[in-house]
Amino acid sequence: MERRVAAVFDARLERDVAHPVALALSGGGDSLALLHIAAAWAKRAGRQLLAITVDHGLTPASADWNRFCESQAHRLGANWMLRRWDGEKPATGLPAAARRARHALVADAAREAGARVVLFGHTADDVDESDWMRERGSTLGRLREWSPSPAWPEGRGLMLLRPMLGERREALRAFLRVTGAEWIEDPGNVGFDRGAARRALTPLPAGEGLRLGERSDPQAERG
Repeated sequence: MERRVAAVFDARLERDVAHPVALALSGGGDSLALLHIAAAWAKRAGRQLLAITVDHGLTPASADWNRFCESQAHRLGANWMLRRWDGEKPATGLPAAARRARHALVADAAREAGARVVLFGHTADDVDESDWMRERGSTLGRLREWSPSPAWPEGRGLMLLRPMLGERREALRAFLRVTGAEWIEDPGNVGFDRGAARRALTPLPAGEGLRLGERSDPQAERG
């Protein structure tokens, strides 16, 4: 798995250049696995890695999550920046608003640091969930490995790289368990639609059909 993701980096990213590669880091299993793999690649490739965490201000635990993200980034040799989603939050459509805010804040921080590419930790599970939601009327865009930042004007000139779209969420957690790493799990972070998708797509043990359970990552619904 690490080799497959690193091969995407080799195909898409330059080596031995001054500007950093940015990475969106929530502290969840997906983004933390991406941090581990990207940090190892950056060291080999002579690139600086910048992890960017967005505090959505939606939970009292966010300060602890921020400290966790900072410590993990520094432990793996990456720089770290924090951005906050300030102001009042909408009464409806919170996951979509949080997603837009996250993209804008990450893009702004990345451009400030001189980055041209931002890494996101979406997986094959996210692709399946997004497809399930679109089949039921969602306007959520299709996840692509290489695409322009959706944030405007903050993301002008920035590209997003999602190198793990072929990897399963559980494989990333298995990788983290082998390394002895911890990650954040927040059952309250997933919006209604994505939560429904995860419940519908999460299988029970063999012979038991579909389970109405869910898995999650921190800091509001991802995108």
